[in-house]
Amino acid sequence: MPKKDKKLEDIRKKIDDYKLNHAHQKETNQIKRGRQISIALRLSTELIIATIVGGVLGWYIDKWLETKPIFFLIFLILGIISGVMTAIKTAQQLYENDIKND
Repeated sequence: MPKKDKKLEDIRKKIDDYKLNHAHQKETNQIKRGRQISIALRLSTELIIATIVGGVLGWYIDKWLETKPIFFLIFLILGIISGVMTAIKTAQQLYENDIKND
């Protein structure tokens, strides 16, 4: 009987260790998933805001100078380019920080 009890105790210990490790892994994965969602929202927000600011600025310049939508198009394109460049730089910084943290 004592051998069986010892084997059962060993099995219980292995199961408890597995559960503890699995719970820690699950928590780590949830944290990583949260970071990834945060990064995605930040990048998309930067791109959208830069595009909107460029378009609005160009529209007001066109309205002020009473020109055709040339400034609107120029500043819209500049806003898109600025948003993409900012998103790329931010993604690189976040990627580098993520590598350092792992």
